[in-house]
Amino acid sequence: MADIKPTNRWIDIGLTDVLKGTYVDFNGDDLTGDNLYNVMYAQFADAGIFPPVEMNNTDYFDGSTIWDLDIFAVVNKCQALGFADADIVVDTIMTTQKTLKVVDASDYKSISMLWRYLEVSRYYSNMDGLLRAQFAYPNITFRHTVAPSADIPSNYHPLSLNQKDVNSIYNLGVTDGAAAATTSTTNDISHYYSLLK
Repeated sequence: MADIKPTNRWIDIGLTDVLKGTYVDFNGDDLTGDNLYNVMYAQFADAGIFPPVEMNNTDYFDGSTIWDLDIFAVVNKCQALGFADADIVVDTIMTTQKTLKVVDASDYKSISMLWRYLEVSRYYSNMDGLLRAQFAYPNITFRHTVAPSADIPSNYHPLSLNQKDVNSIYNLGVTDGAAAATTSTTNDISHYYSLLK
């Protein structure tokens, strides 16, 4: 919808409280100074790869352990600020492709099967979170869904990417963002429902 002009933007980062096993939202009011540094650090602290971050008398790691795509917290904040659902526009950035690719797993060993499990699990978690939000808020405009159209470069040593890999990820994001602004998500949703059956 080209005539929509953003008046307020809200950033929300969800973390997992390791000790309580609960999901905790950190938003714009919380994201300043050392707290911003700690929240961002915890967001990249994948369980089993990095140690959790000690903060607020507890430990935190990546929120995707519980809730991979949290649209509800942002929408609830917009509503709390007094915006009507019809005036709220949501752009979603996903960490998985919008369609789940078919693979040949005949040569997969333990590690390969683990990566496939994570790929499948994250895909369903992302799509389910997006569709639940769309059903819960029928009057909100879900405008663009940006998702990687190809595999994102990775490394067995987390965050140990070279400049070429970083440039590749950036360029993929720019390309996919531009594509998302001009396409419909209907086919992606149909693909998701067909896999559920």
